[in-house]
Amino acid sequence: RRFDIRTVNLDLLIGRDVDLLADLMRLPLRDESVESIICTGVLEHVTDPHCAVREMFRVLRPGGRLFVEVPFMQTRHSSPSDFSRWTPGGVRMLLRDFRIEELQVAAGPASALAWMFQETMALLFSFRTPFLYKIGLRFFGTIAIPISWLDCFLENHPLAYQGACGYAVTAVKALGPGTGGRR
Repeated sequence: RRFDIRTVNLDLLIGRDVDLLADLMRLPLRDESVESIICTGVLEHVTDPHCAVREMFRVLRPGGRLFVEVPFMQTRHSSPSDFSRWTPGGVRMLLRDFRIEELQVAAGPASALAWMFQETMALLFSFRTPFLYKIGLRFFGTIAIPISWLDCFLENHPLAYQGACGYAVTAVKALGPGTGGRR
């Protein structure tokens, strides 16, 4: 989606509001040429997320900001593939070259429960039939929506990270040596 008129949207596939077709692991951008990066719902679909993060680090200017959302307790969702999930420690390791300013729950435990409920019930009532499974995903997905609303009470719970659906991270590329920042 278009966040701002000054945003350049990059994707691997042609789509609405896509400005640049490119692979996140080989960005066609100059070193330190980007002021900020927003990466939501992407890294779990990349075969080598560490490579993708290195590329984001490379193109981000010193002092530049990174916003990333990653999944934790989510079912598999191919688009076209799905490879990874992260704990808070895993996110910190993935973004170890950045200075993490904030790591918070993006979608709480109730959203994770709703997603698992939808998937489990669709499987149970599919009777091993792909067609019924697809119908079940839609039907039980609708029923699961009120479950996710419980996150209004849970997202700010001090232990919500234990079973969060996903995390949001705000990080900064530290300034280089001799400029007062960390690397």
